[in-house]
This record gives sequence, structure tokens and C-alpha cells, in this order.
Amino acid sequence: MGRSDGGEPDPLTLALMRELAEGRTTGEAAATCNMSRATAWRRLEALRRDWGVEHNVQLIVQAVRRGLI
Repeated sequence: MGRSDGGEPDPLTLALMRELAEGRTTGEAAATCNMSRATAWRRLEALRRDWGVEHNVQLIVQAVRRGLI
């Protein structure tokens, strides 16, 4: 869940990360993306695990470095 291939996030997870990068909380970002907070958390957790980071801030930094957001 949350990935399209090769560890890259799917479009919905990317949208979620963009919302977080704009300063929204996980709950706010989830609502904007029409998903539950729990679903958002699971998507982000899976991607953090895949990318080897512990926090959403690190996840966003990695996404920026990869040119995804």
C-alpha cells in the first residue's frame, strides 16, 4: 500500500505528503485526501519503513530530494 513500484509512493500517498509539507497535521491531510487518519498513518508508516526513516519530516525531506514534491 502506498507505493506504485520501486519504493516510489503512489499518487494518493504523494498528495498526502504534499499536504504534510504544507504544514497540515496528519488528520488534516487525511481529510483533504478523503481518507481516514488511520489509513494515512498506515500509508506513511509503510513508506517510512521502505525509505528507512523514522519521522514524517524525514519522509518529506526525502521526497523533496527525490524530486517527488
